[in-house]
Amino acid sequence: MSVMEENRRPLDRIDYWLALALTALALFVYVQTLTPSLSYLSPDGNELATIPYLLGLAHSPGYPVYTWLGKLFTLLPFGDIAHRVNLMSATMGALSIGSLYLLITIILNPRIASPMLRRAAALFSAMLFAFSPTFWSQSVIAEVYAPNIAFIALTLLALLYWERTRRDRDFFLFALVFGLSLGTHISNLGFAPAFIVFILLTDPSTLKRPRWWLAAIAGFGIGILQFLWLPLRADTLNDRMMLERAPVTIMGMYRYTLGAFSQIKFAFPIEELPLRLVLYIDLIRNEFGLSGILFGLVGLFSLLFRRTKYYFLLVLMYLVHVWFFIQYRVFDLEVFFLAAHFIWAIFIAFGIAELLGALERLAKRFKNSLTVRILTSALAVVTILIGLAPLARNWYTSDHSDDVAVNDFYANVWEFLPENSALITRGGVMGYDAFYWPLIYNTRTDVFLPTLPTPLPVSTSLDGLDLYSATPINENQKARGPGALPPDLLPQDLWQVPVLIGAHQNQPGLLSQRGRLVLYHLTEEPPDLITDTAHPSTPLDLKLGGVTLLGIDLEPESVESGGRMHLTLYWNILKPDRYGVELSLGDSILEAHELGFGNLARYHKEVGISKDSVIVEDYWLVLPSTTPAGTHDLKLRLLIGGEASPIAEILVLDEEKDMERWLKIAGES
Repeated sequence: MSVMEENRRPLDRIDYWLALALTALALFVYVQTLTPSLSYLSPDGNELATIPYLLGLAHSPGYPVYTWLGKLFTLLPFGDIAHRVNLMSATMGALSIGSLYLLITIILNPRIASPMLRRAAALFSAMLFAFSPTFWSQSVIAEVYAPNIAFIALTLLALLYWERTRRDRDFFLFALVFGLSLGTHISNLGFAPAFIVFILLTDPSTLKRPRWWLAAIAGFGIGILQFLWLPLRADTLNDRMMLERAPVTIMGMYRYTLGAFSQIKFAFPIEELPLRLVLYIDLIRNEFGLSGILFGLVGLFSLLFRRTKYYFLLVLMYLVHVWFFIQYRVFDLEVFFLAAHFIWAIFIAFGIAELLGALERLAKRFKNSLTVRILTSALAVVTILIGLAPLARNWYTSDHSDDVAVNDFYANVWEFLPENSALITRGGVMGYDAFYWPLIYNTRTDVFLPTLPTPLPVSTSLDGLDLYSATPINENQKARGPGALPPDLLPQDLWQVPVLIGAHQNQPGLLSQRGRLVLYHLTEEPPDLITDTAHPSTPLDLKLGGVTLLGIDLEPESVESGGRMHLTLYWNILKPDRYGVELSLGDSILEAHELGFGNLARYHKEVGISKDSVIVEDYWLVLPSTTPAGTHDLKLRLLIGGEASPIAEILVLDEEKDMERWLKIAGES
């Protein structure tokens, strides 16, 4: 077979079936571990779960294609809106895996190994990427990264299809998909130089054909027309930082897209780049292990000598992407390298194929053809089974099916808030934990959310309202950072008293900036934090280091999962200090707080606390809707030292499933 024939050979039917099987496997796993609704872990995912339904404008750079695809998924007849958008990530993530298998199969040189072993290498690498921790985590929440990898894969498939046919209409298709891909992540534009080099290596005479130029310009031009969505929907923005560069002019559109987030681009001096590169290598190790790095390096050399043209395409894409994002200053850096990890998976496939080919050649030293077939088949099976290992290894950290904290908390918030009240939340992108409910389900329209109509509300809008807050106001009084409140919105001396606390999210995963889920009552008068005598319904006299828990009041003692219980703790402080308290139900942490909820020092200064005073903590605690039915011990411990001590028994009822409860509250509030 000549080099030209190798480059233009079509895939066998079995490859399409294997790609479909991989897609189905990945989709099944992602659906099993899908976030049920709003996400606790994704910092801006709840905005991205809401905006598609509204056909509004997301934060920079706008993500038009993501928004439109998300709208299609919101039309599904099951689950709530956030669940449906999460399902889009799962579907597009699964599509990425099948596409990755096809890409590898197309690019792998037939001379490396037999078809069976080449397919085993492709399956191995595709599964390694599918169940790597970061890509898996992004395929089960409302975020742009899984859909973006799908568009990158489709762009490469379209380019390789054009390479095989050399038809201008097929290049139009590639250019169109490439242009559309910018609507899932605009950094894809950085792949253009690699595509140009590949085109020149494939057929330099292409550039002399006017029809090719027409196809390229028309396809890409139609793809980027999506960004006309920005000025059309700019009136839906309610984020202070986004409004500062609203895309209503040509310069505004540039600032909203290519010019967005300039403060975090190229944020490190040259002398720090080696350390950033070390950080990136550690990220690869976290995704694929040391063996993945080794096989990727072997694959790079294999690609260079066996498929040189594809080497320049993939390596240029890879280097541009890594070079750009190692200089990116963000807290969740790992997700920005997913495109590089996707390409590295192709390198790994080449490395694995070289190993399998070498082992196959050793096996052929046996003169018995049956023995050779058995050994080759065994190699393929073992390779595929090893490729499945990350599925078991990463399941615990990637399973977001119990990520219910945000929904459980706000379901209780809407039931808890009185009439004629205002709920103060972070503004803009960070406020969609709360905005989701009134925007989509018209939940509690009698409750005023000052940061929903505008990210810069004025204090007069709160006149006469009972004030509650879902964000610590003292930490946000200065207008800094995303979602910060205006500095003059609230008086400086308000007391913030927790009245409802959401369950702590135990699930491991991406670092979250969300913080604790707490509903504060804001008052001018000091809270009833101290009493002279205590008569708890359950006396305990439990000594915990420098404090004594005198007893508790608890009602009800039986509560539906996802509901709330009213808890009052009575404390006596033996030694003055700051104490952290943690409550858990069985082995699951419910919440942790500082004794007195951070108000003790101010209370002592302004009101006074005597040595014999009893500190009273009176609040409601949300029970996770994932809590199994049955009797559970409510335990308490100090955060520094001490064992968890049972303080009550809770009977958990399982009368309604979490989704049914959330939809019921959303619809009836």
